[in-house]
Amino acid sequence: MTPSRLQRPRAEDEPRFVPDFWVDEAIWGHRLHDEQTPWLAFLEFLVVLDAEEREGRGLRETTPNTLSYSPPQRLWLRNVLFNNPRLLTIAQEVPDDEGRWRRWSVHMTQTADGLGELGEGRDFTYLQDRFVSFEEFVGVVQLLRSTAIEGDSNKRWSSKFVFPYGPAALYEDLNVKGKGAGSNDRRFFGRVGELVYLMMARSDRSDALLKRLRPLLLDDDTRWNRLVAAFERDEEKRPSRENAYLPYASLPDFEMFAEDWIGVLDCGMPGYDAVPHLVDLLGLHVLLYLLRRAREWAEPADPLVRMVLEVIAPRRTTIRELAVDTYHANDLLSEGAVLSYVRSVVEENPEWQKALAAQEPFEAAKAFLKRELSASRYLDKYDELQNPITLLEHLKGKVLKRHQGQVGNVHRQYARAIGLASRRGTRQIRYAPNDRFLKSLVLARVSQRMEFKDFLRVLYDRYGMVVGHLQAQSYINRGRCDQEAFEENARRLEMRLASLGLLTRLSDACAYVQNPYATEDAP
Repeated sequence: MTPSRLQRPRAEDEPRFVPDFWVDEAIWGHRLHDEQTPWLAFLEFLVVLDAEEREGRGLRETTPNTLSYSPPQRLWLRNVLFNNPRLLTIAQEVPDDEGRWRRWSVHMTQTADGLGELGEGRDFTYLQDRFVSFEEFVGVVQLLRSTAIEGDSNKRWSSKFVFPYGPAALYEDLNVKGKGAGSNDRRFFGRVGELVYLMMARSDRSDALLKRLRPLLLDDDTRWNRLVAAFERDEEKRPSRENAYLPYASLPDFEMFAEDWIGVLDCGMPGYDAVPHLVDLLGLHVLLYLLRRAREWAEPADPLVRMVLEVIAPRRTTIRELAVDTYHANDLLSEGAVLSYVRSVVEENPEWQKALAAQEPFEAAKAFLKRELSASRYLDKYDELQNPITLLEHLKGKVLKRHQGQVGNVHRQYARAIGLASRRGTRQIRYAPNDRFLKSLVLARVSQRMEFKDFLRVLYDRYGMVVGHLQAQSYINRGRCDQEAFEENARRLEMRLASLGLLTRLSDACAYVQNPYATEDAP
């Protein structure tokens, strides 16, 4: 039994909102997108959070799915940092400081994009008053470039992002063509961050989370934020973004997600060191949300998502085979969910049977599919079929193709991006966590010293991760693997955690996982 879903928008009510088919969105929301990495989803979340916090409603949602926020674009900052290829050349070719500023300002005035036509409105000389020298200016630009998110990617300059030092470093993804204003084509900010925002807003821990995020990432007065703010020229008019849709009013997943972020933020890690771990946990919880909703549709009799984690061994083991098998089984879940959704909403719907029995079955079927799947764009292309069953089969193919090109890739992309899955030592992808991902789990769930066996139980109960033999009984009982192999797998994890400074052994029988930033009297 799937959780009850909130009412979805209809094409006649929100024509801009409804995508090609209302299938993926009905199960997971509007929307999960494979090109939006966990880092970009985190940045989009912060953009939404900052915009809503400035309106006095941070992580608050009075009416479900009415989110409307106004993100900044910061095109002056972005042109200087990412659309400025001649900066170093000018610094080397021109000997005096004044000449450097003059030549660079003229160059930027002529080549900067997204700021309108040539004229006084494109004047970059304001930066000369904000830096002691051109050399200092170049140094700061290089520093911010070096810490940019996915800075070595080949994304367009308007889809490159500053590390989130504060509100001045937050802005939306844009597609900027020439001198005119950019448009948000949703290529890299595909709404995953909006879904994360809604998950957190619907969590019972939203106030506690906001209290912890404010001083770290939403403070205008930090030194780093003021440094980034020096590059922006004017307060800009902010466009409104809306139509995010999360289907569920509440889920245990939302609570666990917020609790894990709070666990990391309560560690007292210095500076911005917590941010990469927040990103990893975002990727994990988005992945779990995808898989759990998929399993509720595809495998309702057994809704628990399981991941056998191989702690890398020197040679191939039966654990590796199970890690490969569970990875690939999970990778196919979302496709099965889409087909189950169509079967439930269409084929098993009494209204569909009435349409088939109507005097004009083809037209009745078309009207039904337009209403239930929002498939108006495609239905008129198949008028020559004049067979409702054949029409439905064509639509199933379109639905699957759309799913495989977007949502169907999220599990694979996110699992690898956060270090949960790997091809290391084999040609096949399987669940094989890296060191940073393991550290993120410890920081999130270990506030006080925890026995290793209890940590393994937390991994299973909370995330469905199987490492040791006690959590692997179903595989052992079915003869898929023996107990000794899982015991050895757990020992390898114990050794990995010890090498990372995350585990200590007090005696032969007592191994404890420890958070290096937590104190023994932590709550």
